[in-house]
Amino acid sequence: MKNIFLCLITIGLCVTMMAEAQEFDKSLASAKSAYNSGDLEDARFNLENALREIDAAIGREILKVLPTSLGGLSSDSKNDQVTGMSGGLTGGLYVHRAYGNQDKGATIDIISDSPLMAGVNAILSMPMIMNSGDSNQKVVKVQGYKSLLTREVDENNQTSGYQLQTPFGSSLLTLDYNGAISEADLLKVANSLPLEKIIALAQ
Repeated sequence: MKNIFLCLITIGLCVTMMAEAQEFDKSLASAKSAYNSGDLEDARFNLENALREIDAAIGREILKVLPTSLGGLSSDSKNDQVTGMSGGLTGGLYVHRAYGNQDKGATIDIISDSPLMAGVNAILSMPMIMNSGDSNQKVVKVQGYKSLLTREVDENNQTSGYQLQTPFGSSLLTLDYNGAISEADLLKVANSLPLEKIIALAQ
């Protein structure tokens, strides 16, 4: 437990210049106070709050590097979402940005410790099996990273959009595009994302 406190103090130094640093310090102080008084349940609760503050800080930094427009579609920063989702002593974050409108739009979601990771990675590790089983799914590479591309179709089996899932580390980036677009143009959009910057922040 003491080692955990030392690690969190070190991490805390890295976020002191961020807007949520005061909340982080407050949660950490409350956790240490509860620990010293023997209230381990409250100490754990406040440690989780401190980790959520770190996750949220990372998420806000990721939003800063995401493009404000994507494939000609504009975003509305008021609809951006970022959440720290720490559970127990395991960290997690959720970042969301939407582009365009209901008729033609796209979303970017970045989730750490996503429950979809296992399934996506299993498919990516067996591309030949996957490609023969579903003509609407294929393995592609985006900026050197294996990704799962899914073509979405309407009732007439016409392309209505694409979903691209790119796992990295313990996180998953999902690009959902709703509307008429070719596979080549979708991949062009995906390759325009600042993926390395996102990965550096998320890991």
